[in-house]
Amino acid sequence: MSDISEVEADPSSLADELWDAVIVGTGIGGATIGYSLAERGHRVLFIEKGKANFTGPVSMGVEIESSGERLDSAHWPERITTQVDGRESHIFAPLGCGAGGSSILYAATLERFERSDIEFLAELPHPTGGWPVSWSDMVQYYEEAEHLYRVVGTVDPLSPQPQRNLRPPPRASAVDEHFMENFAKMGLHPYRLHVGFGYAPGCAECGGRRCERDCRSDARSVCLAPALRTGRAVLLAECEAERLEAGAQRVEAVICRHKGRLYRLRGRIIVLAAGAYHSPALLLRSKNDIWPSGVANGSGLVGCNLMFHANEWIAVWPQRKLATSGPRRTIGLRDFYVRDGMRLGMIQSTGLSAGFSEVYGYLVSWFDRSLFRRFAPLRQLLRIPATFGAFLFGQATVFTMVIQDMPQPGNRVILDPADPNRIRVIYDIPDELRQRARRARRLLRAALGRFRSLSLQLDVQLNYGHPCGTCRFGHDPATSVLDSNCKAHDLDNLYVVDASFMPTSGGTNPSLTIAANALRVAETLSKHLKETSTAWAA
Repeated sequence: MSDISEVEADPSSLADELWDAVIVGTGIGGATIGYSLAERGHRVLFIEKGKANFTGPVSMGVEIESSGERLDSAHWPERITTQVDGRESHIFAPLGCGAGGSSILYAATLERFERSDIEFLAELPHPTGGWPVSWSDMVQYYEEAEHLYRVVGTVDPLSPQPQRNLRPPPRASAVDEHFMENFAKMGLHPYRLHVGFGYAPGCAECGGRRCERDCRSDARSVCLAPALRTGRAVLLAECEAERLEAGAQRVEAVICRHKGRLYRLRGRIIVLAAGAYHSPALLLRSKNDIWPSGVANGSGLVGCNLMFHANEWIAVWPQRKLATSGPRRTIGLRDFYVRDGMRLGMIQSTGLSAGFSEVYGYLVSWFDRSLFRRFAPLRQLLRIPATFGAFLFGQATVFTMVIQDMPQPGNRVILDPADPNRIRVIYDIPDELRQRARRARRLLRAALGRFRSLSLQLDVQLNYGHPCGTCRFGHDPATSVLDSNCKAHDLDNLYVVDASFMPTSGGTNPSLTIAANALRVAETLSKHLKETSTAWAA
């Protein structure tokens, strides 16, 4: 991973400037919109909680608790308190922290949503009535995002949309080719998964760890570093936004802490891209006499309608022993994206074999959410069943179905009453999600009938790395936080471009949709900045 340039000036000098845009967060949303604005000639200041460069191990063990060690390896430093179905846990969500955000660790699946995820269709009514933008509004920016993030893959045979910017993938591993050939013979429609890998020699399709080759298309290498190279963007790392200073119509400044000192950073526009947990938390934390419930929270919906994805994991054995060398994160299937009017999601190969580290990581995740978490010494004993599980699964390949979640106002992010600097996730698993997960499990087992397979879970498993919906956009200020351009209904210069904006979660990974939306909003913002530059200069 190439080093990225940090600001060398005293942050006080940055506080003296009026930036065109101050962007909080450098993940997919923040880095993409910042890059697009800098390319259009605007002055951009990025604020990043984590480090610009990393000195810790590329891959970090699940048992690491030290916040300093976690930051050195680009992982979020603190546990998040979750209350799921009334049961409280303290977990390390799979989030990145540092220049590039969670994309520093992501598996680089860059898939489009379906038209039915965005629009109301007569044959498939939309759970919220539809997004405030149309499918045709998004398609252009999906294409731009696929080009920008150098997406590799083949066209989904079930998609009516052309996908002109996909780069040709290298040959898959022998075992994945075996699965694809057999899936097609079974009447399914496999295609090469859309991913952001350059497949440099020795590419390991890094997921859950940093890519040291700059081979993966993450926000850091694709957008943040190029934005800084324009000379019009600056990164202030190890700087945490503590609150927004907001009046009745505008956000006047971002109050942030850098190396123990507070600074007041001003921008003509303020863009939040801290993620669907922390952007709403920043708004809630910024309450004042004008905004007693939190900035931009006239609707009372900031932090509400939290969604994840529910992952259905299944181990599948090939019909004979085959080589696993070569690309493994290669297979996509949308045959069950919607079934009989029921919204499910896409199936992907994960690139994982069910080896010791995968089984152990899964067991630790389960342990930390179970009642056994109170008996911390038992955690180390999980290595025993993990060793047995790895032996049992042997050559199995792990597939996952990404099941769409639906918005529920009671599922939300709030500030922890005991410590407002920390967040609490409150989530009750809806009965309908459990029903859809069970349906997905049955469909998967039936579809894979000629293969030996084993479901790796019995209940809904929430993907805490895919939070979304906590500042959703819409036309009505009473039922949404943002307008169709992701501007806060209540304020003239505040925008949110991380996954918070999404009214529904879709049935696949959110990264490409976040990037496409950021490019869409950047175009609108650039026009606005140019139109109002004379007034600001005066």
